[in-house]
Amino acid sequence: MWRSQLASYISATLSSQLYLFNSQSVASQRPAAKNFMSLRTQVAALLGVLLLVLTATTYSVQRIVVMPTFARLETQAAERDLDRCRDAIGRDIQLLSHSALDWSAWDSVYDYAKTKNNEFESSSLNDEVFQHAHINCLLILGSDHKIVWGHFVDFETLEHIAVPDFIAAVQQPNANFNLFKDVEESHSGLVSTSRGPLLFAARPIVTSKNEGPIRGTVIFGRFLSPAEVKALSDRTHVAMQVWDISSGGVPISELEALPALPHECDTSIYSEDPLTLQAYTRVNDILGNPLLLVRANVPREISEQGRVSANVAIACSIAGGVLMLLALGFALQIRIVQPLQLMAQHAVRVGQCDNLKARLSLGRADAIGTLANEFNVMVENLAESRKKVLDNAHRAGMAEIASEVLHNVGNAVNSANCSIEVLEERLLTSKCAGLERAANLLREQAPRAGEFFAQDSRGSKLIEYLGNLAETLQRERADNQAEVLRLRETIRHIRDAIAVQQTFAGRSNLRQEVDLRELVNEILLMNQEFLRSAEVQVDVNLPPLPELQLNKSKMTQVLVNLVRNAVQAMDQQTSDRRRLTIYACCVEDDGIEIEVSDTGMGFSQEVGDRLFTHGFTTKPEGNGFGLHYCANAIRESGGNISAHSDGVGHGASFRILLPHVVPAALLAT
Repeated sequence: MWRSQLASYISATLSSQLYLFNSQSVASQRPAAKNFMSLRTQVAALLGVLLLVLTATTYSVQRIVVMPTFARLETQAAERDLDRCRDAIGRDIQLLSHSALDWSAWDSVYDYAKTKNNEFESSSLNDEVFQHAHINCLLILGSDHKIVWGHFVDFETLEHIAVPDFIAAVQQPNANFNLFKDVEESHSGLVSTSRGPLLFAARPIVTSKNEGPIRGTVIFGRFLSPAEVKALSDRTHVAMQVWDISSGGVPISELEALPALPHECDTSIYSEDPLTLQAYTRVNDILGNPLLLVRANVPREISEQGRVSANVAIACSIAGGVLMLLALGFALQIRIVQPLQLMAQHAVRVGQCDNLKARLSLGRADAIGTLANEFNVMVENLAESRKKVLDNAHRAGMAEIASEVLHNVGNAVNSANCSIEVLEERLLTSKCAGLERAANLLREQAPRAGEFFAQDSRGSKLIEYLGNLAETLQRERADNQAEVLRLRETIRHIRDAIAVQQTFAGRSNLRQEVDLRELVNEILLMNQEFLRSAEVQVDVNLPPLPELQLNKSKMTQVLVNLVRNAVQAMDQQTSDRRRLTIYACCVEDDGIEIEVSDTGMGFSQEVGDRLFTHGFTTKPEGNGFGLHYCANAIRESGGNISAHSDGVGHGASFRILLPHVVPAALLAT
């Protein structure tokens, strides 16, 4: 209730403050606001134009400067790939030349070129040489330029290959392959054959000491087959293709690249699609005639990275322009909208969280800062007013406690009297007197029972033990009697206090936030001794609930009455059938239903109709006020209480229905 009053007060006060503020300043500020809006429009338009200029400039720079730079880098990368392809072919030719040198500068070959030693031929000149040296051609020519020994062999299958045109060419007297000016000279390069381009190397036959006279020529050769081209491509990491120009093996689609390659090592680069560059170069044979057309397929990764970079730069420029456009809105948000939102959120928190000590500090000296300070003053005044209300509520609560707790205190007094009677009964039935007489008898008979105790070592100890035990029990009895006297004195004080509290009796329905589970635990703790002495089993079944809006004092007294009545109703049941159950659940209208049931004697329909009547009771020592008070207290809280029993001997249940006590928002979640 007080929360709704607080929210209403805040709403009304804030509305009045805002109305006063607006009535004093809106008229004078309206032209300024119009100018401000006009200025904001102009700034937004200017920023929009700047954004367009910045975007156009960035786009132009990317397309005119940056992208051509990436294209040049890509072309240079393609040319480097072609150079690697040419260098790879050159390295293979150089390796062939080194292999030929090992054979040409060998005394056995030097002797074989002159004498044609059959033993050397059978031991060293066989087909496995081609596999070991990875060559297709091995020719040994004499000094007369005639072939002493030689074959063309497929080094993978060891199948002999016929290449008559090359065999005839190397045996010409004026062939460059056979003419050496000195022992250090060599010939290597590419030649065209009927079987395709051939990488070859020719070395003069000399002694192992590299001395003459020259007795002939050793020629190594390897065809530039598709497999060799694939191996070159793998080694250079370039997608490489090779065509034989001399044999007319160039596809029609590639012929247009030849006119752009008038000289060896010239390059020509084409782009047939946006993903790949085709780079071409020409390789000549040993005589300087065009022999090979080499193409390298180069992925356009550099251009792609350039395009991505350009797009990112353009996007960043646009984003920067958009951020500039948002700057004005952000300034308005920070300076005006956000402070007002903070004030609204602060007001809502004050109303929802019940924290009137919270203060809003904006640290501003303008109109918004003044409004925030005035709101703090308003909350402070509201806190003072609430303090007064709470003081009044406290006094009302004192009066209510003085009026409504009387019955519960009376129950407590009755329970104390029961405890006293039990204690007195225990004292009356104590064995202390009999034990004392037994001890006196033993002391009297001790001189004449000497023979017995003399023969048994426990005799003397028994006498001493019984004497000490008697003294101890006498002390305990005296302490119990003193405790009984103190209990009676306490009860008299309680009754006196009840009489005094009667003068403050009154009525109040002040609600507060109550945790039902904690409340039930407190009630069970208050009646712990009573439940334990009655040997009652307690079963509590409560769902997770938010804090309820209840009158805690009334609810405590109602539940205490119901629990005590349930325990007393089970007095005639056996201990194993005494069960007290407390159950609760949420119901419609944001309400809660609490049920207290027992396995006691129950009641008939006629008794059930009169249970809540003033002065009606089923207990011999009852006064008929307890359930009547419960009905009045629940009714004053806007709820209802009912009782149900299936008949005598079948237990009873009391249901309390309290609407509008669960916060609606929490119940929905």
